[in-house]
Amino acid sequence: MDVWLVHHPWRCYVKNIDGIVFLVDSSDIERFPKARCELHTVLSSEEFAKVPVLVLGNKIDCPAAVSEEYLRYALGLGATTGKGLMTLNVGVRPIEVFMCSVTGRCGMGEALRWLAQYM
Repeated sequence: MDVWLVHHPWRCYVKNIDGIVFLVDSSDIERFPKARCELHTVLSSEEFAKVPVLVLGNKIDCPAAVSEEYLRYALGLGATTGKGLMTLNVGVRPIEVFMCSVTGRCGMGEALRWLAQYM
């Protein structure tokens, strides 16, 4: 286990946040276990219990990029809240996976609109 997972330095920067964007390199399968661990640390944190989480699978333009379904499986995300405009039950945290290419400017608009509806 490396220092990042033990000390969680991101906690210093996330006071009073309205949303979380969790970016994952969808072409780097070897790092999926670390990403899964870090994501589940965020999801299990009391301080973020009501904060919407947008998971972005980046680099879909790379030949080694995995599918959205595979990324969900690798990150341990079975059920998410859906990609459309959602009215959620009280106590349900919005979480969804979107695939994108940041450099190719593909998929980001839909993902950010999804997140904005909960903020």
